[in-house]
Amino acid sequence: MENYLHRVLGVYETRAAAEAALDRLVQRGLPRDKARLLEPGRSRENEEATADSDDVLKEVLRDGAIGTAVGTLAGAAGTVALAAANISLFVASPVLGALSMLGWGASLGAIVGAAAGAENSKGDVADLVKDALASGHVVLVAHTATEEQTTYARQIIGDSMAAEPGGAAATT
Repeated sequence: MENYLHRVLGVYETRAAAEAALDRLVQRGLPRDKARLLEPGRSRENEEATADSDDVLKEVLRDGAIGTAVGTLAGAAGTVALAAANISLFVASPVLGALSMLGWGASLGAIVGAAAGAENSKGDVADLVKDALASGHVVLVAHTATEEQTTYARQIIGDSMAAEPGGAAATT
């Protein structure tokens, strides 16, 4: 449980309803700096954007590394297949041909993996927040670090949203 980080979100019609839920979270033990109210028309703080940008970068790098490994394996399989068929890419230096196959496989795998990771980095939660703010709603975001915090944040936000007409909650 080294990196247990979750976000529990609530969408509210009014700032007062969101603040009431936020106050209950703080009373229950969630640190005040771990919760934010996002309002339409207000600029979000730079540290939120930086954290999200770092997360996306890490995901793209991870997907690129996975793609590199898969591409290298594909290149190695192609090299073995060519060696089994007794086909050489370069007559003068068959080792150079095998190494170039591995390199091309790793490069293409990294590009495909990074592109797939970048394409999948947009989530439903980001769309939910963007749509809620565009509709004039207030969004409460609680960053939880333990299962206990996540449980009581879900309960408090869920209960407060049940009382709020048209409310919606999400957890990531």
